[in-house]
Amino acid sequence: MSSHIHELWDDLELQPLYPELNPEDISARVSAALDRETECTHDQVLSRKTPMKRSVKSIVLFAAVLALMAGTVLGAAYRSGVLELFFPNGDTSQVEPYVQTALDTAENEDYRLRVDSCLYDGQNVYAVVTVEALNDQATEDLMSNKVIAESHLDMWGEEMVNSLLKSGSTGPETFHCNFGDYYNEEESDTNRDLGGMGIHDLPNPDDHSRSWQINIQFGSYQGLQEQPLEFWVDFMGKDCTVEIPLDNMAEPIRLAPNEEVTYDVYTGVKGILKEFILTPTSFSITAEPLEEPDKQYYTTGYDAGKNIFFLRMKDGTILTRMQLGAVNDQFDTVVDLSQVQSIIYGYTEFAVDGSPSFPAKLPENLYPFTCTEIIPEDRRQHFRFPVEELCQKLGADYQWDESTQTATAAYRGVTLTMTVGESCCQVNGETVELLFETLYDKTDPDYEAFPEYIALEDGVLTAPVTLLEHWSLDYPYLRTDEGKPVGQMLVIP
Repeated sequence: MSSHIHELWDDLELQPLYPELNPEDISARVSAALDRETECTHDQVLSRKTPMKRSVKSIVLFAAVLALMAGTVLGAAYRSGVLELFFPNGDTSQVEPYVQTALDTAENEDYRLRVDSCLYDGQNVYAVVTVEALNDQATEDLMSNKVIAESHLDMWGEEMVNSLLKSGSTGPETFHCNFGDYYNEEESDTNRDLGGMGIHDLPNPDDHSRSWQINIQFGSYQGLQEQPLEFWVDFMGKDCTVEIPLDNMAEPIRLAPNEEVTYDVYTGVKGILKEFILTPTSFSITAEPLEEPDKQYYTTGYDAGKNIFFLRMKDGTILTRMQLGAVNDQFDTVVDLSQVQSIIYGYTEFAVDGSPSFPAKLPENLYPFTCTEIIPEDRRQHFRFPVEELCQKLGADYQWDESTQTATAAYRGVTLTMTVGESCCQVNGETVELLFETLYDKTDPDYEAFPEYIALEDGVLTAPVTLLEHWSLDYPYLRTDEGKPVGQMLVIP
């Protein structure tokens, strides 16, 4: 639907496409538009003869200039906002040209839905969206969460409604999109189920609007699409759908080796790497194991086929999946594709220029390895690990001061200082509390937090596994087929 800014643009008779706006240039155009001698209607003639009318016209057009300038500033804020929200680490200049702003809006008599800004990378949409209430009753219902809570009644029942009213959270049925329409008929239902949507509440822009950080995952690489993605809010209905363009994205690195590799370095299982796609913000791997692993236990939350790739940069730096902040198929930092020399999968290296593959030479401590897992008796505590054992296997620097009962461990530029008996540690000199939190949302009335401690157990320094996140490490647990712990966790550097 057309917005007021389009009408103002037409009134100024400026060029159809919105250029980078220069205030002085716009001011000159406005003056020219006011002074221009053209054929006029009777009303226009009257307005030119009447100074007051001319003054009003000037005010309107000046307001248009201010609106355009404000829109530019607001657009720039959202432009940087979507990148800062999703990719807080490092340089984002590689994807800035692909951030889209001033996107579609839809409204009914009560609410207006708009997409403030978004980035599409070929398999994920990162967006900031806002719902604005258009009258007093709608404002009350939106800000109290009533309209969101009650939209869950038919599918989830009264209990869910009461829970959302109590917590003020968004709920599973608030936002919808048609990402399932992008799968080919040949694709399996399993692939269909991989798509999903992540939702995070943002601070309210004002007293009658709410904004969210939306992460839409197709589950597989889709690439450029002529068909825009349809997005809507449950309580506004599908008639109020906005369209998110999918025809603007950075060119990815795409390899199709179709050759045998080590699919899982932990079990030694071989597989076929069919395709590897790397975008500045995510990756996609198509690989199939040739056999089932011969193990008596399994790893929880561990996808072997996605945990053993590395990027060799042109300056010689090796980046692991965890260093890139990968969660599922997404990074929390932007990769400069022009600086990637090769992709290493398992023990095989593939140059991005398509030349023949060759054996990779990487330190063993970059590959997944096992470390002792200590299971606490108190369920309100995280699993623990022996600090020195992990540091030795990881290749981290480890120092122990007997007099102060303090250990210092450094890895990847992050130093952890841990003192026995304390419920906090120092991360590069900053104090971080060690807490077991029952819920992610601290505003939830049921949220609780319990302190955890650095401890010396039978002469062995131990710490909660959450400390490993400061070193960008993942730590899936090993379990038997019956789900019982085996006392080991798999550490993924």
